[in-house]
Amino acid sequence: MADLKMIETGSGGDIVFNGSDVVVIDGFENMPYLGIYGGNVEQNTKEYLPGEQRFDFWANNLLMLKNENIQFNSDLERLLMNVALTSSSRIEIEETIKSDLKFMDKFATIEVSASILANDRLSIYIKITQPDGEQTKDFVYIWDATKNELSNG
Repeated sequence: MADLKMIETGSGGDIVFNGSDVVVIDGFENMPYLGIYGGNVEQNTKEYLPGEQRFDFWANNLLMLKNENIQFNSDLERLLMNVALTSSSRIEIEETIKSDLKFMDKFATIEVSASILANDRLSIYIKITQPDGEQTKDFVYIWDATKNELSNG
């Protein structure tokens, strides 16, 4: 599956360019980022009136309008903005990440762990393995609670 390569730059996911060309990837590299950080942080996506401003992930309307079960809603991002980083919230964070990535269960095995690096910093580790075991990819994100910002680890 081909996709445009995205990276976290501290101001949201940005497409990567090589000169004036976009960089294309083949695989599921963007999926964990979009799953945990690509949706509606305010509330779960709802029905909108024509002309009403939407605050959810642009593809919810374009690609997934009629299927609420696969819309991105940033449950993790919402949780991180509303919970103190403690040992008990770390477990809740891990469970929320698993829930946000549940859509990938059909084609991959997901392992998640989170560790508190400091009072205001959280490391998120995600390992995704395709069922045949042919492809495994590790992702590390750092959440900075002071800045309310996610970055690639």
